[in-house]
Amino acid sequence: MAAVALAAHPASQPLPRKLRVGVFAAARVQPRWVAEALAKIARSECAEIAALGIAGTVVGASRFPSLAKAYSRLDQWAFGADRSDPVDLVDELPCGRLLAPPFAGLLGLDLDVAFVAGEMDETPLDGVARLGVWRFQVDGAAEVAAGEPVTGSALLVRLAAGATPRVAYQSWARTYPMSVSRNRASLLQKTAEFPLRALREAQRSGREWLEQRPLMRERKTNGAGVMPILGRIVRRTVEKAVAIEQWSLAFSFSQRNVNAALEGFTRIVPPADRDWSEPFALEKNGRYYVFFKEMLRGAPKAHIAMLELEPDGRWSAPVRVLERDYHLSHPFVLEHDGQLYLVPESAQNRTVEAYRCVDFPGRWRLERTLIDGARLVDATFHRSPGRLWMFANGAAGEGEVFNDELFLFHAAGLLDEWQPHPRNPVRSDVRCTRPAGALYWHNGALVRPAQICAPRYGAGIALHRVLRLTPQAYAERQVERVVPPAGGALLGLHSVNRAGRLTVADALTRRPRL
Repeated sequence: MAAVALAAHPASQPLPRKLRVGVFAAARVQPRWVAEALAKIARSECAEIAALGIAGTVVGASRFPSLAKAYSRLDQWAFGADRSDPVDLVDELPCGRLLAPPFAGLLGLDLDVAFVAGEMDETPLDGVARLGVWRFQVDGAAEVAAGEPVTGSALLVRLAAGATPRVAYQSWARTYPMSVSRNRASLLQKTAEFPLRALREAQRSGREWLEQRPLMRERKTNGAGVMPILGRIVRRTVEKAVAIEQWSLAFSFSQRNVNAALEGFTRIVPPADRDWSEPFALEKNGRYYVFFKEMLRGAPKAHIAMLELEPDGRWSAPVRVLERDYHLSHPFVLEHDGQLYLVPESAQNRTVEAYRCVDFPGRWRLERTLIDGARLVDATFHRSPGRLWMFANGAAGEGEVFNDELFLFHAAGLLDEWQPHPRNPVRSDVRCTRPAGALYWHNGALVRPAQICAPRYGAGIALHRVLRLTPQAYAERQVERVVPPAGGALLGLHSVNRAGRLTVADALTRRPRL
């Protein structure tokens, strides 16, 4: 199958005219990630950069305490730099006109958007663009210092002079508590995607969409400095020295819903040298099977294993059923056209692959690559009348963080051509996007389980009621959160699935190294 774009315009609709964007920067030199965000606009099918205006102001050097400077140097040495190195916008961006202050004749540019980069007075831009004045809102350092579990970033739009800015696009990422540099690196890479996403929606829906966006709320963070960060590094180092975190399986033939303490569930603890997680249940001919990810400590990749469960609580020894020369996980099992298929995560191979069972349970043959050339994790399928849906997470801007952004695809059948949803990603929030199991019906409502990946990966499960699922729109509302209580034996859980009477989940615990 040919490579599939993660987002697309509806094929039946002609593309409207490109939006005209004017970029106004405090200085020619701007952070690389900002230049990359603007370059995406220049290369897009929905917008063009009509003018580049340079105010000419130069922001003075920041005065950080010596301890903060020392931490920053050490931080970047240990975790790498974010993409804030300076570049020249004039060299990086193709544009129609280059403007200098006082920016006379702006109304004649026929702009749709005035985009502000850097710290500059934007009031002279009021009224010059149909869709207002846009700018980023992002930090990524204050959240680390304050120990906040999530870091938010946004694209703001001010539609009229003196108006409170509205949030054109917003997302939340898990705060990496040990490093400002690492926290900002993934955050800025994702934030650089926001302008193009918002421009696509503005092109489709017009100013009315922006007028309905939520108003900006004041962000409050305390300036805690670097000492709390250093303290966290020390505590985490001690924790890793004395204990090991391990994923195990849990099951119940009587509990239909997973609970925060896994009460009523039986635990299956793996040997100390491996993790078992992401279980999927299958009922076949009155027998129950669990497919799961097995990851040996120190191994470069995982494989798919399977065990059989008895209703009386016994289970068989696990057997390896699928292994490739790249990482496999999240073994989604489904029946289609009378055949049994396994679709594991294979993002390391930049594919989504469907394997057909040729000799149950141990022989599976690659039947078709459903999506090629895209890094998608935890593909999860749901059937509706006449259509099959695929939910999966992707990393923004070819980054390494897959927890934040939910993508949606649809096809007539599993082995048919998969179409990306035009509003991909349909959600961007580390607290509620990454799939945590198959969708299911409960009291007449369709429920989508999602992983809560803050303050840590696998912190819990968020249950969402799906409100709208069409080829043009997607909406959901969170109805429940299942999070292990602080100080308890469980540190986290991030999968739940069902088959017949059986409910399976996974659990993260900590055990001593010795």
